Amino acid sequence: MIKNLSDLQKTAKHAYFARRLTDTLIALQVGTSPKAVTTAFNEHCKSLVAKPHTVRKWLIGQSQPRSETLLLLANWLKVDPKELIAKPSHTNVESNKSTFEFDFNDHEVISKYLAMTFKQKVAVRLVIDAIADKNN
Repeated sequence: MIKNLSDLQKTAKHAYFARRLTDTLIALQVGTSPKAVTTAFNEHCKSLVAKPHTVRKWLIGQSQPRSETLLLLANWLKVDPKELIAKPSHTNVESNKSTFEFDFNDHEVISKYLAMTFKQKVAVRLVIDAIADKNN
C-alpha cells in the first residue's frame, strides 16, 4: 500500500490516469498496492510482465503505460482505454467556441488523425506529450 496515495496523485504529472486507475482497481476489489496490482495484472496478461516499481509509478501518477500496455491494462480492467487517459470535457457550447484558424495543412493532419485507430491515436498522443514535456 502506498501511503498518502491521493496526496501524491494530486500534483502528479499523470494525475487523471492515476486516479482513474485507482478508482477502477478499488471497484474491482484488486487493491491498490503495487504488488497486488502487479500480481493480478501479470496473471491476466501473459504476453507482458509488469514490475511493481512500474506499477507504483502508474498509481502515483508519475508515469502512465505505453499504448500497448495501456490496451492490455484496459482489457484486464474491462474498461475502455479512453476512460483511463482522457479527461471528460464539461464545457458548455458557448465557451467551447474556438478563435483558432486552421489552414489546409492543419485540416489534412487532423483528418489523418481522425482516421487512425485508437491504438495509433494513443501513440500519437504519447509522442505529442513527450515533445511538449521536452519543450517545457
